[in-house]
Amino acid sequence: MSVSVFVIVRQDDNVLLLRRANTGWKDGCWSLPAGAHDAGETLEQSAVRELREEIGLEAASQDLRLTHVLHCRTGDDGSEWLGMFFLVKRWKHAPVLGEPSKHDEWGWFALDQLPVPTIDYTRQGLQHSLAGIAFSTFGW
Repeated sequence: MSVSVFVIVRQDDNVLLLRRANTGWKDGCWSLPAGAHDAGETLEQSAVRELREEIGLEAASQDLRLTHVLHCRTGDDGSEWLGMFFLVKRWKHAPVLGEPSKHDEWGWFALDQLPVPTIDYTRQGLQHSLAGIAFSTFGW
């Protein structure tokens, strides 16, 4: 089973999201900075790497807190994966599009007014994270 990491960058009552583009998968949809966990990394190291690669923010592993685990089943083949949602407490630098081949826009959005379309399981993981719900399932 694969594992993906999602990073919640929160500023007051706003959250940072990226819009997918040019990938052929969920293009036009909004999501958190996220990506696959790579072998040889801790989950926190994966989250720090994805944050840097996708949006140019630097954070330390100790500045992340695991807020939600999502057990997801998606796709035509019903494959399963785990999504680990982290809240980042501190970061350096201002957001920039780090992977313009995968995203065409970023923005700060009010937590109660997320853009449409936001990827469904991302929305669920984000909302549960902020509500203090440690675990959920999606697509079962």
